[in-house]
Amino acid sequence: MKKNIIFYPYLFALYPILGLYARNLTETPPAEIARPILIALVITHLLFTLLKKVLNDRERAAFLSGFLVFFFSASQIAYRVIEGTLSHGLDESWHRVLLTFAIFAVMILGNRKVWGKYLNSRRRGIMVEYFNYVAVFMLLLPIFNIGKFWQTAFDDTPRLWSSYVAQGESPQTLSAKNPPDIYYIILDGYGRGDVLQALYDYDNTPFLDELAKRGFYIADESQSNYLRTSLSVTSALNMEYINYTADLAGKTSTNRLPLFEMAGNSRARRLLTDAGYQFVLIDSGSSFTTYYDADKFVTPFVIRPKIFEMWFYSTTALNALYEPELSFSESLQNFFPLAGYSVHRKFITGGLENLALAPQIPSPKFVFAHMIIPHPPFLLGSKGEALRPNYPYVTGDGATFASNDRVYLEGYIGQVEFINKEILQVIDALLENSATPPVIIIQGDHGPGYLQLKQGDTPNSCAWERASILNAYYFPEQKTDLLYPSISPINSFRAAFNTYLNGNFALLEDKTFFSWFELPYNFTDITEKAKLKCGVDR
Repeated sequence: MKKNIIFYPYLFALYPILGLYARNLTETPPAEIARPILIALVITHLLFTLLKKVLNDRERAAFLSGFLVFFFSASQIAYRVIEGTLSHGLDESWHRVLLTFAIFAVMILGNRKVWGKYLNSRRRGIMVEYFNYVAVFMLLLPIFNIGKFWQTAFDDTPRLWSSYVAQGESPQTLSAKNPPDIYYIILDGYGRGDVLQALYDYDNTPFLDELAKRGFYIADESQSNYLRTSLSVTSALNMEYINYTADLAGKTSTNRLPLFEMAGNSRARRLLTDAGYQFVLIDSGSSFTTYYDADKFVTPFVIRPKIFEMWFYSTTALNALYEPELSFSESLQNFFPLAGYSVHRKFITGGLENLALAPQIPSPKFVFAHMIIPHPPFLLGSKGEALRPNYPYVTGDGATFASNDRVYLEGYIGQVEFINKEILQVIDALLENSATPPVIIIQGDHGPGYLQLKQGDTPNSCAWERASILNAYYFPEQKTDLLYPSISPINSFRAAFNTYLNGNFALLEDKTFFSWFELPYNFTDITEKAKLKCGVDR
């Protein structure tokens, strides 16, 4: 009798990976899915082969291996569906209950007596064909979405976007007899002092005074140039507005991937590299600012998977070993971190520790640290105590924040108070342990998102909060002639390079642009609108 071809276990193994990739196409380099796919196929094949040998039953072995690999590759998603639709706030320990139930289900469904009673050879053949067809149809949707995306995105990069930078400016080189180290520290979502006072009823003056005592210049009228991290960071590091990306990709493009290269291979980095600097990346866990090709990649973990891998494995049964935390979870995460609250917290605390130790790295160096704080999720209290939100791990801000406005107000200020104390200690370590006084730039990539949570994320919403940022500069010997109250990130490196590295860069007009999250290159100039104080009657 002719045997049916069995391939559905392998397709079942691919679906969770391709499904996650299809939902994150605009932020995931395709190469990052290769290793998870290979591992999934190898595990499936080994399990299928082992069960065939043990059970001496290829149909039952296929069913068991397919079910086990598929369910255990997506069990955290199953928990989230139950939590989100049937029982909001369901503790994550129920993920372990779900896994226990699945094991019992496998024991019953895969029992030899059950198969012998209900599945004769003809029914087995039908079952194999059925699951083969189901597996094919399951993969059609993510494959269609992936193909559709790349069909439209294929011509977005006729050449690398970093090659378009500084097209209208004369080439320059940087030099200095004793070049200072440069620290660029982004505190994600950190708002300006007047915004915190007006909207959060929080007086940030003591922190700003402490910065001033240490010699920092506070640009107390500063606004971000763009309201999205990817655009704000890219423009700051390339020292220019990047509205020409609308011509490269099109205003309707959703493809952010070219920005990854543009930011990672930025003009500031290239100029400093040519001047003899090494590029040091303090790992933050952000997909957009994780530049693996840094001269020195400093992470708080022993082993550091790619961002996509961290997210994918957090949707699997492995997550039950991490959330809620067990006695061995912390040790485990050091060797294999997954996306989740405890690992996110470690990126912050470990990143701060590594940043404080950066003076030990040989000079001259350009140190880049993007800390995802005070941006949600709110995981640290004002005294550094660990907090645990009562919903599955998400990082959304503003309109996509996972809880209510009261939680946002309290959580945001708690993390502001925490990072204020910690960043002052980091600054003291940098100043005390640097042989040559360093340049330190500390700024928000955009402001907080309380009003976006209430009003939505549109061009008509109040932009004052989201555009107003902390922007502080430590320029050694108080050489602050090029700094002014409304200086924006686009001029930060221009001012620093002119002051300390014999640059001759013109300062650009400070502007602010809005674009939708889904349409990042459809820019609207909101410079004047963003200056209007609003939302204070909340």
